Amino acid sequence: MVIQSTMLAVPAAIAAAFAVIEDLPGPAVLSAVLAAAMLAVGLFSTSSTLAGFAKLLRPLFILALAAPVLWIALQVVPIPLRGLGNQIWATASAALEQPLEERFSVDVRETILALSHYNVVLASALVTAVVALDRQRAAQVLYVLASVTAAIGIFSIWRKSDQSGSLPAEHVSTGSTAAALGVLLSTAMAIRAVDQLWQPRRPPRLPAGPLAILICAILSLIVSLAAVVLCSGSTALIAVLLGATTILTVVAIRRWFFGLWGRAGVFATAAMLFVSSFAFIPINRNADLTMALSTQTRAATERMLQDIHPIGTGAGTFVALLPIYGDFGMLAMHERPTAAAEIAVEMGRTFLCGLLIVAIISTCILFGRALSRKHAYLYPALGAGASVSLTILAFAENGLFDLYASLLIAAVYGLAFAQSLSSTVRDAESIELRQLRQAAGDRTTAARRIPSAIFASPWTLTRVALTMIGLLLAAQAAWMLSQSWPFGDRRSIIPVAGSNEAWISALQSKRETVTTTSGFTATARLKSDRATDPQTIGQSTDLGALAAVLKYSPLRGDIWLMLAALSKQHAATLDATSLLKMSYYTAPNALDLIPLRLSVALGTDTAIKEPELRDLIRHDLKVAVTGRLALRPAIAAAYQSASADGRAFAESSISELDPGYVQKLRSRGP
Repeated sequence: MVIQSTMLAVPAAIAAAFAVIEDLPGPAVLSAVLAAAMLAVGLFSTSSTLAGFAKLLRPLFILALAAPVLWIALQVVPIPLRGLGNQIWATASAALEQPLEERFSVDVRETILALSHYNVVLASALVTAVVALDRQRAAQVLYVLASVTAAIGIFSIWRKSDQSGSLPAEHVSTGSTAAALGVLLSTAMAIRAVDQLWQPRRPPRLPAGPLAILICAILSLIVSLAAVVLCSGSTALIAVLLGATTILTVVAIRRWFFGLWGRAGVFATAAMLFVSSFAFIPINRNADLTMALSTQTRAATERMLQDIHPIGTGAGTFVALLPIYGDFGMLAMHERPTAAAEIAVEMGRTFLCGLLIVAIISTCILFGRALSRKHAYLYPALGAGASVSLTILAFAENGLFDLYASLLIAAVYGLAFAQSLSSTVRDAESIELRQLRQAAGDRTTAARRIPSAIFASPWTLTRVALTMIGLLLAAQAAWMLSQSWPFGDRRSIIPVAGSNEAWISALQSKRETVTTTSGFTATARLKSDRATDPQTIGQSTDLGALAAVLKYSPLRGDIWLMLAALSKQHAATLDATSLLKMSYYTAPNALDLIPLRLSVALGTDTAIKEPELRDLIRHDLKVAVTGRLALRPAIAAAYQSASADGRAFAESSISELDPGYVQKLRSRGP
């Protein structure tokens, strides 16, 4: 049956995420895979399956799923009234001398990518929910997810023990979320195997014996728990233990503590464990609440949290804000906030509070349904435990929004909600639908004129909705593949420090790539479209290609700087001084921009005469002379190409820091 074959869609999507996580078209591939799975579910599922799925989609549940989409749409759409949007749009409009529509989001492209990411995650949860409506397939999905998390745990331990330095340091702890879910999945898998061993009558055809499943669950639990201990802090370990305690609480109530007083005693014991566990969590009382459980330094995030907008700065825009709030050299470290802090910055504190309320309500619903089910109670209990662990991890870790981690989270919740309602409820729904269809066939001729879809609306509308979602995902995949801009981290078009001469030569010769002094070839491709290719830019007389990028991403300090350099070179109508000032505003502490920025600034007399720019240029010179010796060749190159006023200003500024170096610059001559 087709619906059984779609069971492989979710693990295939997760496997694809691992295969292309560092590749550019990863989200596009996932969108295509999930679009095919969603279309298969919507077109070929039986009416009884769709009726059971429709029973899960309560109005408030649909509203909770649609709320992020509506919120992101509010951030992206143009605001008709001036002054309500982010101030960067008015500043960029004045620098470009073009009217720009104001928005709440500071980077439209990053926000659209974040929306695409959410669509992929939502589709993964829906496909998993439809697949896991059957108890046997739900068990298979549980085993697959536990196996995937165990594999991630092994890989995380290997990355942690890597001593060669071949793996980036910032990626060592990215598997903590998957490892935490692995502990919960393995716990649920082990409890299910124990329940099967205790049953007097076992199912006649099991895919594997309960004892073998129990052994595999124990091994997976050991691996995942070891990954949490080695790759995460004490907060993550306590969060995982509290999630497992939630699952065990459901088991204890169902097995040994019946009645009101028994449940009250278990709840009281669990509450005491929850409260006492926070005594072992290192809480930073001087930090923002969203960063209180984080043990790492988040200086830039703390500054961002002080300037939070009620609507947020736009989903996915943290990486765009980092050059403004970050310290020198921070771009190389890629500071990542906690998930709660990232939501507060990008979506606003109001959205964060609403998300916490939804998480608490979901935990209570899943916990109550786990107690009310006769069989398959472990799946909603797993969802409740995951809600507890992930809520704590959101205030301590930053891996919840990684592509593969968010897919795993979506699959776990899809599995939990699919089995949260008993099969008798879904069967009753199917019987009711058959009765309605039979009654519709016996009506009079006048009644037959009423569309039959009204009587079959619960499953017919579900089929239409799933098919439409599949078509939208296919359109999203096609749109992503048609773009030439990367989908991963933002990439600067400016080479590393020390390559100022090569970059200026590349600008003059209009080549596509530049070769730095270290032998590294940097392909100058912008995070935009084909119109921003350097060869195309060089052929452009009005520099409209670069300006088009800034109309959607006005915080790109590297593009402001390149536009200033090309404007000065081609004597364009745009004011190079204003463009240079925007580069300082949007990337004041970007070390890789200092070489070209000094070259443009010292070669522009109007920039030297601007009091504000003089202070900014002097600050770059101070960093290059005293803090970063590798930037001194860039100072020499900028000095040689500077104007008379620029050389005089550079000499006066550098003489206060290193008088001997001024003599070396003078000996080289212009």
